[in-house]
Amino acid sequence: MASESDWSSPATADSAMLGAIIDTSGSVILGLTTDCRIFAWNRAAELLYQTPRAQAIGMDYVRSFLAPEHQAAVAADIQEVLAGKRTLNFEDDSILPDGTRRTLIWNVTRVLDAHGAPFGIVATGQDITQRKEAEERFRLIFEHALDGLLLSDATGVIDCNPAALRILGLTDKSQLIGRRPAEFSPASQPDGAPSDLKSRELGTETLERGAHTFDWVHQRPDGALVPVEVSVRHAMLDGRRVSVVAWRDQSRRAELERARQEIEHRLNTAHKMEAVGQLAGGVAHDFNNLLAAIRNSIQLAVYEVPAEFGIRQDLEQALQTTERAARLTGQLLAFSRPHSRTSGVVNIATLVRDIVALLTTSLPPDVRVRVDADVAGATVRVDQSQFEQVVLNLVLNARDAMPSGGELSLTVRVDAASRAVSLVVSDTGVGMDTRTQERVFEPFFTTKPVGSGTGLGLAVVYGVVTQVGGTVRADSVLGQGTQFHVVLPLSDEKPVESASNAPVAATHAGTVLLVDDDLAVRTTTRRLLQHQKFTVLEAGNGEEALRLFTAARDQVAVVLTDVRMPVMDGVRFARAVRAIDAGFPIVFFSGFDEIGADVAKELHDVPLLAKPFTLEKLVTALRDAMGVRNVA
Repeated sequence: MASESDWSSPATADSAMLGAIIDTSGSVILGLTTDCRIFAWNRAAELLYQTPRAQAIGMDYVRSFLAPEHQAAVAADIQEVLAGKRTLNFEDDSILPDGTRRTLIWNVTRVLDAHGAPFGIVATGQDITQRKEAEERFRLIFEHALDGLLLSDATGVIDCNPAALRILGLTDKSQLIGRRPAEFSPASQPDGAPSDLKSRELGTETLERGAHTFDWVHQRPDGALVPVEVSVRHAMLDGRRVSVVAWRDQSRRAELERARQEIEHRLNTAHKMEAVGQLAGGVAHDFNNLLAAIRNSIQLAVYEVPAEFGIRQDLEQALQTTERAARLTGQLLAFSRPHSRTSGVVNIATLVRDIVALLTTSLPPDVRVRVDADVAGATVRVDQSQFEQVVLNLVLNARDAMPSGGELSLTVRVDAASRAVSLVVSDTGVGMDTRTQERVFEPFFTTKPVGSGTGLGLAVVYGVVTQVGGTVRADSVLGQGTQFHVVLPLSDEKPVESASNAPVAATHAGTVLLVDDDLAVRTTTRRLLQHQKFTVLEAGNGEEALRLFTAARDQVAVVLTDVRMPVMDGVRFARAVRAIDAGFPIVFFSGFDEIGADVAKELHDVPLLAKPFTLEKLVTALRDAMGVRNVA
């Protein structure tokens, strides 16, 4: 071993060359005595440890420069080297005078004197701090990446990260190391190609390209399928070709895509239903006007025909038929209208129990009915008669789905957290296929034989429920049954009992200002009113009616006006009347059985009579508006 003076002032050419090599080496080279004191210290050591050679000579290297937690291990290793061991790639951390920490990797050998006895060691070290930091950064990325990362060669997987194990449902690297990733796959891929064959084809294609990205489906040990996006790139490692593989779990993307398709389907359905609803509503409105004129004419004819005449029965049968037609158009309107002005607070649980009690006797004996509606606070804001129709339609639909009998169940639940009331109507009937489920709420769509149904029942359910901010969906399995889930917004209001409707003695009929642009409706309604001893003034639109009202204000007792009219509609006319007399009695009548929410709020005391109407309903509405409750 050369001494410090040998390195600094060589006596021979060989020692001079050796000194120059040692001193100009980029590696730290130092010599330590058996008690770990420095006797040799090259230029690289001076620069790294920030200590000149003259100062370093004689210092205890272990105590002066090594991290405390490494000192014992290094001292023990030095003693082993002195005993004959040669240490390669020994790592320790040094603490520099400025407090920074550096990691070095050492090769250590002993130095013998002329008699062959060890008198010290020589150590050559490389500063690998940056490499270690880079390795740690890579380790963090590798270990904590959400994507599965793998390294493989011709023998199979040689390393992988925890994410790769999670994707495959494995718990230990040993379950994957040495195996081909394609082994963790179903027999075939979504395109029908055998997984093993397709994997080899993709491997060949990747080898030709050098890199490739494709979709793949793996299979976990429990049978669950996991779609992944695979990115592969070839690289060289220690002279052999390896594949660097990244898996991106596409399960969440697949879920989002399914959710997107479901939302898109619902949106398309909603748009279609809205378009059909608008068409149905327009048809129903016009048809109701026709029905009103027809019904009024038949009613007038009934008055003129004595009861003993055979034609009287025909006329009464025609009246009943117009009522059936009115119910049909009412269902169309229930489907199409955006808002019901007659909504109130209804306890769904009570309503369901009451309806089912009435319906049980009309259901076939082989249909078992189960009701689970013993919940408190199941209150929603909805038109009671409309929601009764919803329940009725769902029950009848379930009945028809069980021609051989089965179980019909109705369940009401309150979810206070989500502020919702749910009604589930289920049956154990024939069920529906996917195509039928997609169209089940469409108006006029039915799977029943011709003449057995209108195809409006479930369309009405959809219309009533969605118009009060609720949702309805059908879950069905062909051959096993169907569940309809209705969810409505919870209301904190309490149901209000109906006020007494006891009749009050009538006074004289009074004068009605009748306003309607449909001549047939206006004429027949006028004759009905005159038959009931009312005096009638007529107008074809709101503007004409306003002139009449202004001129004969003292004569008019009540206004009966259509809502939709040219020139000036009924709402504008009603506002003009109320501007003249704030409390003047007004009754709306219309082919639609509702008006806009804003108008209903503004003119909350103006009743709406739906066309076609019975004479009793017409007279009652007028009497009530005038403050007289009995029917003339």
